[in-house]
Amino acid sequence: MTRKTNFLAMVFGLSVLFLMVCQHVAWAETDGVEAENTKPQLQIANQTGIKVVVQVNYSDTVPNGISKQVMAVKNLYDQYTALGMKSGKDYKIIMVFRGDGTQFLLTDEAYDLKVKQPHPKGNPNKAMIEGMHRGGVKMYECHLAMKLKDYKAEDIFPFSRIVVTGIGAVVDFEKSGYMEITP
Repeated sequence: MTRKTNFLAMVFGLSVLFLMVCQHVAWAETDGVEAENTKPQLQIANQTGIKVVVQVNYSDTVPNGISKQVMAVKNLYDQYTALGMKSGKDYKIIMVFRGDGTQFLLTDEAYDLKVKQPHPKGNPNKAMIEGMHRGGVKMYECHLAMKLKDYKAEDIFPFSRIVVTGIGAVVDFEKSGYMEITP
C-alpha cells in the first residue's frame, strides 16, 4: 500500500511541476513579444498544385450588386495572379453557380428581365466574371436551378457550362481532387 501511495504522490508531484513549467513557458512567450496583428501579413505558402471548386449559391450582394461570393473568388484569383501563379499550371479554380447564385451568370438582358432588383446597366458581376473566365477560371451553371428560375441556356454567358445539378458537380469535382469552398 505504501508503495502505491508513494507512486501516486510522485505522479501527482510531477504533474504539478509539469503544469508550473508549462505555465511559466506560456507567460515567457507573451512577455515582450510583438503582437501577432502587428507582424507582416502572411502570404500564400502553397503556390502549386491547387485545385479549388467554389460554390456560388447565395444572392447576397454588396450595395452595388456585386455578389459577395463572386468577389471572394475574384480576391483569391487576384492574389494568385499577383504572386505570378499561372492558371491551369499552378492552380485551377472552378465556380459552380447553383441555387440563388445562378443569377450571377445571366447576360445583361436576362439579368434585367429576371432578377428582382436589376441594376441599370445589366449584370453588375459581368466584368469580374468575364475577366476571371479569360484568366482560366471555369464556370458551371446548375440546370435544376435554371429550371426552377425559368432561365434558358441563352440567358447565361456563353462560356458557362450547364451541369445537371450544381451539388452533383461539386461532389464530382471534390472526388477528382478539388477542395470545396463556399465563401
